[in-house]
Amino acid sequence: MSALFKGQKTLNDFSYISVGIDIGLNSCKMIEVKKTESGLELVSWGIEKFAGGNAQLAVKQLLDILSEPDVAPRTAISGKGTLIRYIEMLKMAPEELKKSFVFEADKYLPFPIDQIYLDCFILNKHVGDNKMSVLVAAAKKELVDERIDLLSSMSLQPDFITLNALAIANVFNVLGVSTDEGGADGVEKQTHAMAVLDIGEEVSNLTIIVDGLPAFSRDIFVGGREFTKSISNALGIPFDEAENLKQNAGERREKVLEASESVVLNLISELRLSLDYFVTEKNIAIAELYLTGGASTLEGITDSFAKYLEITVKDWNPLENLAVASGINKEELNKNARRLGVALGLALQ
Repeated sequence: MSALFKGQKTLNDFSYISVGIDIGLNSCKMIEVKKTESGLELVSWGIEKFAGGNAQLAVKQLLDILSEPDVAPRTAISGKGTLIRYIEMLKMAPEELKKSFVFEADKYLPFPIDQIYLDCFILNKHVGDNKMSVLVAAAKKELVDERIDLLSSMSLQPDFITLNALAIANVFNVLGVSTDEGGADGVEKQTHAMAVLDIGEEVSNLTIIVDGLPAFSRDIFVGGREFTKSISNALGIPFDEAENLKQNAGERREKVLEASESVVLNLISELRLSLDYFVTEKNIAIAELYLTGGASTLEGITDSFAKYLEITVKDWNPLENLAVASGINKEELNKNARRLGVALGLALQ
């Protein structure tokens, strides 16, 4: 495997079906998207918890839902051992970039080159002074190989492997997001920057999107598991009960939010450091923060972020601009939408 990213077909091919599978710590999420002449359409989806920690069984159960089961899935990895960098380099062709960057990787990456897979992508060919903006993604080989082995054990050959944060960014790039941005005719459109925080089980991925493309990424090692531990300790209940309560607080909403407040504030503190750094470094204001991911469904968390941050904070439904095939329960889909961002981004890749 010569690169972290790989794939043959694209969504420019009419009547093309693609499948994104997001394999997390405790569950697996799947999205199947069809490209037709009328546009993109979600044709199947699913979420399966790991029974006894069995990720393979969960993947198999999701594959049974597919309208076309022989489609090679696309997947992603995240967390320690992965890295995204945004750098400026002298202008060159994409083919030349991929060849030459191998010899310069040690300038930008903390991993020995023989221990990683890496890939790079030109974000902007014209940033001045004969330079271009380049996104570099890297992952330790054992992480990628482990994911390939899991899928290969089920006779699946992954069509594409990337990082969670880039999959989330891809949803913005392909589908966009409903915002109030715009501008009157004849008025130059200002640079629009937004941040999205995908709050996962152990890792929260922060990505700042500028004019539809990623410009900053950071993994914050605070996630839903810490929320659950805090709720469990504060309320004196078992972990599994705290997990259920976190997702369905009902009348105990205020107590659950209060119990997880210290973790939420820790996450907000780390987030503020990154946002302040980006604004200072790039001199670009961030218009909104979008919250998504399974742990973002904690009731009241959006209000907590809005209280401590000086920007607009919104819940983000990654599926908001995607057509849905007939026969799919839209109420159930929307209820789980914030858990499906990574899988959707993979299917749209």
